[in-house]
Amino acid sequence: MRAAFLALAALALAAQTPKPAPIFNEAFFNGDRRAILAGCADKARSIKPKDAKYLAECGRAYLAAMDRPRAIEAFREAEARESKDGQVLRLIAQAWLKHGYKTEALEGYEKIVQRDPKNKEAVTQAAVDLAEVGLVNEAERYMGVLVAIDKDSWERFVMFGRALLVAGQRKKAAAWFARAATLKPNEEKLFLEISRCFAETQSVM
Repeated sequence: MRAAFLALAALALAAQTPKPAPIFNEAFFNGDRRAILAGCADKARSIKPKDAKYLAECGRAYLAAMDRPRAIEAFREAEARESKDGQVLRLIAQAWLKHGYKTEALEGYEKIVQRDPKNKEAVTQAAVDLAEVGLVNEAERYMGVLVAIDKDSWERFVMFGRALLVAGQRKKAAAWFARAATLKPNEEKLFLEISRCFAETQSVM
């Protein structure tokens, strides 16, 4: 009995002992992917412990390393520090989206509209993120929010059109490109950007 107790005590002590910090050498970066993600995130957090955007990015790294509890911890800390920053909220939502957590992602994107509704960049990026993974109806809702803020934002209309091309939604993309072209019929940058969208997107073939 005493031996079993000592063994359990040793295991408990080992669990409480913090892991040694990794040595960021060639062997480390050639090693386990999850260890790299977590190790780099830990290092970034130690350097910038109060930066909400860094915390959000670190949360994404933990999520990619399949460490959901630490990801949630980092996201909550980021949100606590910058609860009304649309860019921070978008980074968190995007992380959930990229790793297949649709419900958490949609909840995260909704916070942008609730807390920082005039952040045109964050609202547009939310629409782009959602469009690129095929959530077109949800994406168009965010573009509706953008249009209510700025109905002449042709650069963002083109950006969203490109995202729709990525999703294979050429007809919907065409509507946004046409909308932008109507606003700026003599803007050469617009037409060059649209041509680049088609050149770089295979889904339109």
